[in-house]
Amino acid sequence: MNVYLMHREIVCKGLGISMILIATLGWGLVYRRRLQLRIRQLQELIQVFALLKGELEYQCQILPDAFIACGTQVGGTCGQWMEATGQRLNQMQGEDFQSIWAEELAILEKQTALSPADIEEVRRLGNQLSYPDIHTQLGVLERYRKGLEEKERILVGELPGKMRTGTMLGVLGGVFLAILLV
Repeated sequence: MNVYLMHREIVCKGLGISMILIATLGWGLVYRRRLQLRIRQLQELIQVFALLKGELEYQCQILPDAFIACGTQVGGTCGQWMEATGQRLNQMQGEDFQSIWAEELAILEKQTALSPADIEEVRRLGNQLSYPDIHTQLGVLERYRKGLEEKERILVGELPGKMRTGTMLGVLGGVFLAILLV
């Protein structure tokens, strides 16, 4: 009878350790996926704002229509956000540009893998886009797009190392917890 209980205890500990290792490895993989998603969404933002600059400069569209056109062309989470912002701006039911931008940005923040710093930069961009001067808007968009491209370049360079680190931290954390519990 004692052999049966010992065997059962070993099996339960083995299953528990396996579950911990699988869970922490899963955490590492989720971290990797989030990094890749952030880069993809930064690329969407770059594309959206490059198209927006073109719409304003060459098509001479007003901001709401330009937002809708760019969002439709890009798609993805950031494109949908831009399109929704454009539609809200077209309706503009007694709200100003800043409040609509902030509300739609709060929705975007919940749906994306963008960092709080990325969202804050987009918030500042919205404050500067509300200027009525087209030259100011174009300059702001160009500076912001270049900043995004630089950030994307840095993140893509760091991606392999961060992905390895995230996966290894997940595995090592699982091993540490397994040792701690045994």
